[in-house]
Amino acid sequence: MSVDEQPLISRQRLADQVYDVLRGRILDRSLVPGDRLSVPLLASELDLSRSPVREAVQRLVVEGLAEEQLHRGARVAGVDAADLADVFAVRQTLEGLAASLAVAGDTAGLVTVLRASIADHTAAIAADDEKAILAADQAFHQALLTAAHNPHLDRALGPLLGRAQIAMLSGDLSRWPRKALAEHKAILAAIRAGDAGAAETAARDHVAAVLARHLSRG
Repeated sequence: MSVDEQPLISRQRLADQVYDVLRGRILDRSLVPGDRLSVPLLASELDLSRSPVREAVQRLVVEGLAEEQLHRGARVAGVDAADLADVFAVRQTLEGLAASLAVAGDTAGLVTVLRASIADHTAAIAADDEKAILAADQAFHQALLTAAHNPHLDRALGPLLGRAQIAMLSGDLSRWPRKALAEHKAILAAIRAGDAGAAETAARDHVAAVLARHLSRG
């Protein structure tokens, strides 16, 4: 991708914007596991100093989307089966908690957001648009996390959602989206009913099902 095709980088909070650009490339598979995240090369490409680029790359490392290699710099992270199981074990508990806490908040507003995500997900599946499918899936889970209104939970679960997204990119995108959509609808139904316990169970069941599909490559 050329410099002309990159999103415009303004001078306000450069590191945040560089992070958004690089994260977007990872999640749309323009950058794949193992690709180098060379600070000098990226700074040159984006016509920026190295400082905001270095900060953005380090943020990706903290989030788990990149990994630092001794004497080699940062690369886009991959997820092996053992690591994936560990990530999802923690994610299952935290995402269940997020769904439960979300029921205590503005459920009317949350239901509107989740319905929009599900509509986007449905349309993306019909259009066979992988990028839109991933975006809709991510939006659903981010909405639950945001609605929990717990900054500690956000700091703990946010990076795991990024790791899960990387794993999703290596799966079979022809099969899992419809299953995930049905599971999202079950979570939404529990939230609409105001049932925190059912919302937590539905969210935990969904994460477990996602892991099973990844491990079976289905």
